[in-house]
Amino acid sequence: MHEICPHCGKISTEESPRFCSGCGTRMDGKTPTGYLGYSATRREQKNPLIAGFCSSVLPGLGQVYNGETAKGFVIFLFALAGLVIFLIPGLIVWLYAMYNAYTVAGKMNTGEITFHETRTLHMVMFIVFAGVVIVIAFLIIAMVIATLMSQLGLPGTGNNNQLFGTNGLF
Repeated sequence: MHEICPHCGKISTEESPRFCSGCGTRMDGKTPTGYLGYSATRREQKNPLIAGFCSSVLPGLGQVYNGETAKGFVIFLFALAGLVIFLIPGLIVWLYAMYNAYTVAGKMNTGEITFHETRTLHMVMFIVFAGVVIVIAFLIIAMVIATLMSQLGLPGTGNNNQLFGTNGLF
C-alpha cells in the first residue's frame, strides 16, 4: 500500500516510507490537507529563520521562541559567562544557540521532535531578564576596569572617588 504525503500530497512509491521523496516531510500516514473529502487539521508551524534570527540577536531567545524556555535561559547564561570570562567560548555558545534554534524549529515542523507552542509572555520575560542581566554585567565590568585603572595609576583615569560619588557629585 502506498502512502500519501501529509504535506505536499505526493503518493509514495515505497511500501512504508519514512520521508516524502517530493518534499522531505516525515510520513505518518495521515491524509494531506487541502484535498476534497478529507478533513485534516493544520497545526501552527515554526519558522526556522525567525528562530535562528532570534538567537542571533540574543542567545537563547530562539529556544524560547521554540517553546524551550528553560533551555533558552541556560544557553543565555552560558553565552554571557563565556563572553565575560573569555570571548571565544561565549561566541561558540552563541553560534550553537543560532544553529540549535534553527534546526529544532525545522524538526518540530516535520514531527521528529515534540512540538511546543510559542509563548509570547515567556519571550517578553526572557528579553526583560536578559536586559537586566546585561546591564548589571556591564556595570560590574566598568567598575572593575575603573578600579584597576586607578590602582595602576594610568594617566587620565582621575580620582576614583569621583566615579563612586564620595565627593558629593552624586
